[in-house]
Amino acid sequence: MDFLKPNLQTVLFQIFNFLVLAWLLNRFVFKRTMSNVKQRAAEKAALMHQLEVEQQAAVTAREDLESQLRGIESERLAVQTQAREESESERLALLRATQSEVEQVLVEAHSDAYRIRKQAMEEFHEELLHTILHISGSVISQLATDEMQSQLVKQLTDRIWEMGRSEMSQVENFRRSLGERTPTAYVTTARSLTPDLQGLLARTFAALADRNVNLEIKVDPALSLGLQVRLGDVIVDNSIATQLDALREGVTQALREYVVDE
Repeated sequence: MDFLKPNLQTVLFQIFNFLVLAWLLNRFVFKRTMSNVKQRAAEKAALMHQLEVEQQAAVTAREDLESQLRGIESERLAVQTQAREESESERLALLRATQSEVEQVLVEAHSDAYRIRKQAMEEFHEELLHTILHISGSVISQLATDEMQSQLVKQLTDRIWEMGRSEMSQVENFRRSLGERTPTAYVTTARSLTPDLQGLLARTFAALADRNVNLEIKVDPALSLGLQVRLGDVIVDNSIATQLDALREGVTQALREYVVDE
């Protein structure tokens, strides 16, 4: 169950992070990214040149074939005078079939060129996006303060309390699903939590479950900032890593649509 809803404070915080990230990327990542772009562009140019050479060879072969067809046509007229129409007709049918095969080769070459270009662009976009988002997470983790981490924890608990007030039927179903056992809330956090924050989480989830709740806390810097909590079948996420993953999916889809439309 996902009860997360964005609020103004989260949006403002994300805008601030984005502006900081844009400044840092412009200052520290631009040269490296442009170098990768130039390298990819050179590889793309080499690939397109190779395809052009192959297409030109196919065109030359077609021209040679057409020249042969013209010669065969003249021969066919001579053969007709010698009453060998049936044999010549078979030869023409064979030549037409060969011409059709050459045209099919040209069509397939064009299709392969488009497919290779599309694949190369998708791989380049994916690598560039992965690099940018990875650096973004690292920069956010380094620049963020403990107060920001605390704020994300408080936002998560506020959402849980709001769920308890507005979705009581689902909360009751959740409580029944826990049975009689003492549940454990599995907390994954980007930074160590202070005793006060741990107490806040324990109280919040105890209120949700209507009983005491054990906390099992694991620190995972890969989250960049924020935390994830799983209690039974309730999963609450307020981490920067998850927001970057969502951004990755949106940008990847947009890039794929751009390549298709281009």
